[in-house]
Amino acid sequence: MFDQMFEGFRRTWVSSLQMQQEMFKQYAQQWPTIPLNTAGFSVEWVQKVQKRWLEFMAESLNRHREAIDSTYKGAIQTLEQMLRLAEAKSPEDYRRTIEEIRHKLFETFKDQSEAQLREFQRSAEKWFEVIPTA
Repeated sequence: MFDQMFEGFRRTWVSSLQMQQEMFKQYAQQWPTIPLNTAGFSVEWVQKVQKRWLEFMAESLNRHREAIDSTYKGAIQTLEQMLRLAEAKSPEDYRRTIEEIRHKLFETFKDQSEAQLREFQRSAEKWFEVIPTA
């Protein structure tokens, strides 16, 4: 039973990490690199775009760090609950603790998925704000 829970947790974590890495890879590929001598863009305009892009990336990375911190806190709490399994005095205590752990893992996965979706939406909105019109 624990093997299945941990395997599900591992697969979800790997999938989540791959999605985050892909998102940041896409951000990096979208870095505004506009030649200064073409299309009539001024140096000031390019500097403004780059500054706004850096601010956007710093905000995104801070939110990413906060999400990871939250995930680790949840994992630590789950491990602490698992340590209590050894203290179970009856099969009913053991079952109740397992149920609490399962519920906690499900809530963690759900919260993490929702947070990633909100972050993606927020990032897409910011992306449109970052690139000013010429």
